[in-house]
Amino acid sequence: MPGKIQVINVLVVGLQYTLVILLYYFLYRIVKTVRYDLTRLTIDMPEVSFVRDNDKLEKGSLERPPRLIVVEDQQGLLSQSVFIISDNVTIGRSQHNTIVINDNFISHEHACISESKHNYLLTDLNSTNGTLVNGQRIKDETALADGDVIKLGAVTLKFER
Repeated sequence: MPGKIQVINVLVVGLQYTLVILLYYFLYRIVKTVRYDLTRLTIDMPEVSFVRDNDKLEKGSLERPPRLIVVEDQQGLLSQSVFIISDNVTIGRSQHNTIVINDNFISHEHACISESKHNYLLTDLNSTNGTLVNGQRIKDETALADGDVIKLGAVTLKFER
């Protein structure tokens, strides 16, 4: 009988050590996954280079490229205060957008500004909370005019040509 008790005690101690080792291995895997996700998040962020106004101007031309100027951003959601508009600009919460606004009232793909025959059209991409131009909610493509005010969630932008 004493031999059986020793075998059981050794088995119990072995199972306890195995449980502790599995617990540490589980925690190791969690830390490794979180670390991988955080480094991937910083690496996968799209590199968006915005051209300064002076670089885009042609010699002898007084025309300025169209741009969005941040009028109101009380929560500090945007990385800069002026965004030059190229051919196609997407706005949303997803990191794949040209302008990323990390706000819960902004959809992942919220709106898009595209150029069409020397006009710039703002399209709401079926966002949950909508897009306002000069205080009016837009439903279809809307041509932007110089000085139009665009409101998306907690951010207000002004379109300038």
